[in-house]
Amino acid sequence: MEKDLVSIIVPVYNVEKYIQRCLDSLINQTYPAVEILLINDGSKDQSEQVCTSYAQRHPQIRYFKKENEGASKTRNFGMRHANGEYYMFVDSDDFVETDMIEKMMHIVNEEHADLVLAGYRMDYRFGSILRQTPCAQLWEKPEVLQSLLDNKAINNFAWGKLYHSSLFEGVEFPDCRFEDIYTIYQVFLKAKRIVSMPDRFYHYVQRRGSIMNEKGLLALDMEIVYEMRRAFEYQEKALQQAYPDAGMSNQQNFFNTDMLIIYTMLFFVKRQEIDHYPLPYLNLKGLPLFSRLTYRCWLGCAKLKFGKRLRICGQASYQ
Repeated sequence: MEKDLVSIIVPVYNVEKYIQRCLDSLINQTYPAVEILLINDGSKDQSEQVCTSYAQRHPQIRYFKKENEGASKTRNFGMRHANGEYYMFVDSDDFVETDMIEKMMHIVNEEHADLVLAGYRMDYRFGSILRQTPCAQLWEKPEVLQSLLDNKAINNFAWGKLYHSSLFEGVEFPDCRFEDIYTIYQVFLKAKRIVSMPDRFYHYVQRRGSIMNEKGLLALDMEIVYEMRRAFEYQEKALQQAYPDAGMSNQQNFFNTDMLIIYTMLFFVKRQEIDHYPLPYLNLKGLPLFSRLTYRCWLGCAKLKFGKRLRICGQASYQ
């Protein structure tokens, strides 16, 4: 482990249209002590040619090639080969501001933080959506964990954060969808000093081909949204066990996910198929009035489409 070195771990898979912009944002970081681990996860397009060209011209880039195993195993591979005292994850179709690492390392040194959180924006072809950002603060553990569950200013994404490498000792990304939800809370539990900053350094590029947009933007699949619901249920249970008296609740994420489930039912599930897709039960108590009204409105639309065939069930019944 090299002190103060930041290892940027970048899984690469079929991103020939996006990887150059990502790499340009990384090689031009104003913080000098970085290594960029490009791990080609069995790409079938021209991603390898772009990566090798950059690696030949930029000594801070380390290029690896392996068979396709998915993002989780690729990130784990990157951590096993990283030399840095700190880790950062960047998806190869996204990009970051060039002063991101310098400013986050400043917080590390100033606040003695082992985990630094920053904001992000969602980039579409038509423009960007600025997502809610955390304020600049040192967090108490139960408070930041509940904010993680609320998934607003503090989010579950692996990217947009700077980690001391020790936080991932004994922690790996599982080989499944929504691996961040199963993993990041564990890192939060291990961290001693968590500091957030309001800067939107990270550009989360929305494109067809990502997990949530496999069939195109806003085109979802029931199995995918069910998997998301199960991930949030697992996360809530784990944090309730860690802090049994803190009242940890993932209700906001259940609401968000169930709205996606109903949306998917309405637009992508045929009436004769609904028997295979029950709707998880959602406790509306404690949700804002607008959220409760919105849910009931969407649920009403689902009942109009599917009638008595629409079933609402507990967690165990739809898994």
